Amino acid sequence: MHVNVQTRHNAKTGEKAPYYRLKESYRDVRGHVHSLIVLNIGFEPCLNVKNVRRIAVALTERFKRINDGQLFTENYENLTEQELAKADEYWKRMQDEGGIDRFNDKATEAKNEAARYVDIDSVEHTDARNVGAEWLCKQTMDELGLEDFLRTEGWTENSIHTALSHLIVRTIYAPSELATLRYMQENSAACELYSGIPSWQPGLNALYKMPCRLYALKEKLEKHLCQRTDSLFNLTNRIVLFDLTNFYFEGRKAQSKKAKFGRSKEKRSDCRLLVLALCINEAGFIRYSSILEGNTADPKSLPDMVDKLALKSPAEKEKTLVVMDAGIATEENLRLVKEKGYNYLCVSRNRLKDYELSADHKSVIVQDARKQKITLREVSTPEEDDYYLEITSPSKALTESSMNRQWRERFEEELTKANDGINKPGGTKNYEKVIERVGRALQKYPSIAKFYEITYVRDDASSDKMKRVEWKIKDGAAIGDSHGVYFLRTNVRTLDEKTTWDYYNLIREIECTNRQLKTDLNLRPIYHQKDESSDAHLFFGLLAYWVVNTIRYRLKQSGINYYWTEIIRRMSTQKLVTTQATNALGESIELRQCSQPSKSAKEIYDTLKYKHAPLRKIKICRTQS
Repeated sequence: MHVNVQTRHNAKTGEKAPYYRLKESYRDVRGHVHSLIVLNIGFEPCLNVKNVRRIAVALTERFKRINDGQLFTENYENLTEQELAKADEYWKRMQDEGGIDRFNDKATEAKNEAARYVDIDSVEHTDARNVGAEWLCKQTMDELGLEDFLRTEGWTENSIHTALSHLIVRTIYAPSELATLRYMQENSAACELYSGIPSWQPGLNALYKMPCRLYALKEKLEKHLCQRTDSLFNLTNRIVLFDLTNFYFEGRKAQSKKAKFGRSKEKRSDCRLLVLALCINEAGFIRYSSILEGNTADPKSLPDMVDKLALKSPAEKEKTLVVMDAGIATEENLRLVKEKGYNYLCVSRNRLKDYELSADHKSVIVQDARKQKITLREVSTPEEDDYYLEITSPSKALTESSMNRQWRERFEEELTKANDGINKPGGTKNYEKVIERVGRALQKYPSIAKFYEITYVRDDASSDKMKRVEWKIKDGAAIGDSHGVYFLRTNVRTLDEKTTWDYYNLIREIECTNRQLKTDLNLRPIYHQKDESSDAHLFFGLLAYWVVNTIRYRLKQSGINYYWTEIIRRMSTQKLVTTQATNALGESIELRQCSQPSKSAKEIYDTLKYKHAPLRKIKICRTQS
């Protein structure tokens, strides 16, 4: 506080005299100093300027300590009795007349305004993290109730945060555990979404252990997620799709009991494999999963699936239709499905020969995914009780004709090489070895070899030697008879042609699932050495798929059919950034907030009815710089 002195005319005395005011200063947002009158003292004949200034100093100290409740008599020690009395008088007047409150309001207003203004040159943006896709996954995982589930299993908050932030990074970036840690440290805001602390991330050892800990809860987790998605989307599970795929290893895996050589669906027969058996509903959600040995034949996987599926939903099995490919649909497996109370729909493993068209000879024309015409005709056989549907596809016929032409060329090339070896110096001439060589060609091209008649001619001079191999096509017309024609088989006779076709084509959903697992979620190759770690790796990928499919299914319900990679691309534009600056008061300000989502990201948020941003934190350091 300071004293303002003016010489004014005193009406009472008729003379000019000093007129006193007490003022207090404050600084505005631009740094300019302003003064506010807190008390008009007026004329004080008994005091001089020096007296009033001493009183002002004492009142300043009192004003500074107004909120700490302390007495401040020590500040009055140097005042005379007269000055002390006036100080008390002026303080009471400032209180009664509102001078103190008026100044406090004005100073607070100026300070608040100054706090909002920053020096542009001092602005720094640091610790930028990807948050769009992470926030999308976080909200989906909240819908799936994963955090509450782990909490009911007795997991600590730190373990829950580790597991779910790990799952988010796995779902978006599909990295290894070591790469996951790097993403958490440098790229992703996944950990911060759970902990609320930018610097927090789990240790590498915890990341390695987490998939195994989750795999230990496999049955409980799958049951929880099944119930949750059924409830969220009102799913009936009337149709389930069953299929197998396999994943190849890198390395020898000599100690593994599950990694076996087998028929790789990715033409990697040089690598050991693991087989993943999946049963999904028509919405693409997993109903059953099992990790099997790499040499497991397709038909052998179905009995376990049927038993476990019956345990999960015993009340609905009478209504459930199991859709499968021909490789699984053996007579034994179809009989098992019926015995367990389920219905089935599959591609017939055998091409029907003796059959009749339905009584009305009706043909139904549909289109496949490529808008090609497909002809559907109901047929019947004398021996079979099942319902059969003849499928004729001209485009498939062209494809098969082209493939058969290639197989014929390659098969005859193998036969020609065998003959050339007989006549070539140093070539294979032994009768038995030549037969073995031709036999390998027969096994390699069985679909075309069955149409050939092969004759082996011994050498007249030596019976243990081959003279030549001869071949001819038994029936050229027969090769093309079956092109583009196959049969669907079901034990449900109430389905019409179009419905049967549509139900079978749902098998494309499980093919899409396998593609996402292998490509989008990068589940292969497998590098783990132990079977437990390999199984946990695949199951962790399946959990990621639950998150992905939940997002994609809800978007598809609204007509948005983006692939997962496209969703990530659109969401990756949203960042979480720390902004540091100095305001007009010299205070250090730190702001942690998300950028606004782009138009395409906002569309996804709004479709899913999710919040646009996860957090906004402001920290102001009151220490003057």
